[in-house]
Amino acid sequence: MSSGDALIVPSNLSPGEIFMGAARAPQPSTRTGYFGVHDFFRMIRRRWILIATLTVLGMAMTIIVLINITPIYSSSATVVVQPPDAETSVTGTTILSPNQETQIETKVEMLRSRRLARAAATTLHLDDDPEFARKPGEARGVGSWVREVILGNRPVEVDPGLRAEAAERSRSEGVVDRLLDKVDIMRVGRSSTIKVTASSEDPAKAALIANRLVETYIQGGLKNAKESRDKEIQALTARVVQVRTAMQQTDGAAASFRAAHGILASNPEVSGAAQVDQSAGILAQARAESAYASRLAQLSGGPATATSPLLIELRQQEATLSRRLGELSTMFGPGYPDVVKTKAELATIGPRIAAETTRLQGELSAVSAASAARRGAIDASISSIRSQALASGGQAVALRGLERKAEATNTLYMSLVAALNAKITAPVDVDPDISIISRASLPAVPSYPIPQRVLAVAMLAFLLLGLIVAFVVDTMDTTIRTAAQVRRLLGIPTLAMVPDLSDGREDEPVHAVVESKPRSRFAEAIRNLLIELESRHGPGSQVVVVTSPLDGEGKSTVATSLAAAAGAVSRRAVVVDFDLRRPNIEADCKGNGVVGYLTGRAGLEDLPVIQEDSHFSVIAVGDTPMDPGALIASPRLPRMVNALRQHYDLVILNAPPILPVRDAKTLTEYADSTILVLRWGMTSPEAARVAMEMFERPITGAVINMVDYPAHARRGYGDAIHHIARLTKYYDADDPAEAGAMHKRLLRSWRRSKRRVVEALHFN
Repeated sequence: MSSGDALIVPSNLSPGEIFMGAARAPQPSTRTGYFGVHDFFRMIRRRWILIATLTVLGMAMTIIVLINITPIYSSSATVVVQPPDAETSVTGTTILSPNQETQIETKVEMLRSRRLARAAATTLHLDDDPEFARKPGEARGVGSWVREVILGNRPVEVDPGLRAEAAERSRSEGVVDRLLDKVDIMRVGRSSTIKVTASSEDPAKAALIANRLVETYIQGGLKNAKESRDKEIQALTARVVQVRTAMQQTDGAAASFRAAHGILASNPEVSGAAQVDQSAGILAQARAESAYASRLAQLSGGPATATSPLLIELRQQEATLSRRLGELSTMFGPGYPDVVKTKAELATIGPRIAAETTRLQGELSAVSAASAARRGAIDASISSIRSQALASGGQAVALRGLERKAEATNTLYMSLVAALNAKITAPVDVDPDISIISRASLPAVPSYPIPQRVLAVAMLAFLLLGLIVAFVVDTMDTTIRTAAQVRRLLGIPTLAMVPDLSDGREDEPVHAVVESKPRSRFAEAIRNLLIELESRHGPGSQVVVVTSPLDGEGKSTVATSLAAAAGAVSRRAVVVDFDLRRPNIEADCKGNGVVGYLTGRAGLEDLPVIQEDSHFSVIAVGDTPMDPGALIASPRLPRMVNALRQHYDLVILNAPPILPVRDAKTLTEYADSTILVLRWGMTSPEAARVAMEMFERPITGAVINMVDYPAHARRGYGDAIHHIARLTKYYDADDPAEAGAMHKRLLRSWRRSKRRVVEALHFN
């Protein structure tokens, strides 16, 4: 290339894909990228067909299941438990104590009990209902098969009668189990309300089961209360009879003991002491009276006579007459008739006083004697009482024991009689501990499945499954497709992304498109590759090595197309095929090719240079060598490269793949630039990374070859192709079939679709 030629500016590569200084920098190690929000949405765009397919298939299966599934109806009955001692707050709400909370939870568990379910199943005749009763010939579950076959738990041979009984019991318990599975007992919040919900394939049956469970519980409670009352009355009656008999026996024993031992009281020592005290008082009184009587009897007057009213009256009369006699004698003298009369009266009173005094003294003497006799009798009585009380004290201990037993028996008897009377007089009808708020009604719509909810959940589930599968498939896509992957994995820029022209090009070579379709995507991509190489190298002749990790990645196509693009802009270009083992550039060199020069059979001037339509030159391999590795190490190789550098602006060395052989590594020692060709959707990151590690010199950049532009754009990687793929009017068609007949376009579309299916099956 002459110094006056201007460089062409890149047209279809974004700045993120081209790094101007990377060709001369050492390759960094592999770096891990971040999966961000934009990457997530791009992944959805790339795999939207897979996501939509899984979602549609899932929804179709869900609809099929909804059509074939048997609907389940649910109906609920609501009951309330009102504790008898519940308190009510100021706001009107019921305040439940911990004990009342426990009572409500107990009612819930009782409603869930197998006993209640068994009673309800019996009244509903669920043993004959196919929904609840298992048929005799119905297959057993997997668990039974595992226990019998794998674990060797074979059924034990038993009597046929016992086996039939066990089978019937098992069948009945199975009905109860299935009934409990279809019943839900739940307390409503923290209230006293309980909701009983039953489910069934028949809506009427669901309502009937819910109502029957509640009714069975209430009837069972009332029946239990009545039976309990009758049993309590019977028990109390028997107990009353028993205690009455015992009471009669204990009372008779006490009375017999009292009569046998002559004990009137249960505490004779206490009563004896009281009698002794009382007699002692009487004795003291008798002694005082006797002393007083004796004293009176000893006195002829004074106190003794003062006690007689007659004597007192006579003495008063005597005193009155004496006083009157004195007055009359003083006034009238002794002979006065009144004086004489008064004296006569005094004479009659004196004897009477003497007789009365004698009589009083006799009486006092008699009283004194009687008092003395009484005192003696009282002394004797006190001694007798004291001795009798002391004698009865030991016997009273046994009597008190009998009396206490009789009293306890009597008390127990009275309490039992009172309890029996209370039970008998109590009303027979009792209130149930729960009451029905609302009965279960006939459900109009099934509770399961709810189509709208199931479809919504299924759509979300299968959409999520599609996203997960798409993410897994996208993660398992371990092939190189984007420039960002090349930068992240290999640390080198992508110089070009070349479209795929592998289909429908049998009539002419691929590099001919550069001249025949200069405005095609393929021609623009190859031209951009040339621009990137020249911009990195600068003016002057340039030697470029083109290689790939493995065979079949299109490096020969890239090499010849790059030469054709250089020739199209008046650059002198030559392609030298150094793939000595499997030559890919066909040319008639008559045996004197690269092999002939390296072996010394021909000189540089003897090399046949084939002109491809006068645009670029080709030097083929020639004869197949016996030792290709030795020829690459020939000292004639650098002289050949230097000679070609003098004659051409661009020397392209088409090297073999780097992983099978190391010829490309040797050729890079004499080159200015090295291109690593990677096939879109085929080259694995591991192969590309290992290929990078083979080189000691920096790699200028990578070329992603055979890119399916429409598929790449649909995947939404967010790179330049994503944006320019829709500019169909800006480029000419790469393939004549795209502008030709309809059947050719359909054929090409079919080939591409078939390749996409194959790649999808292999997660490409």
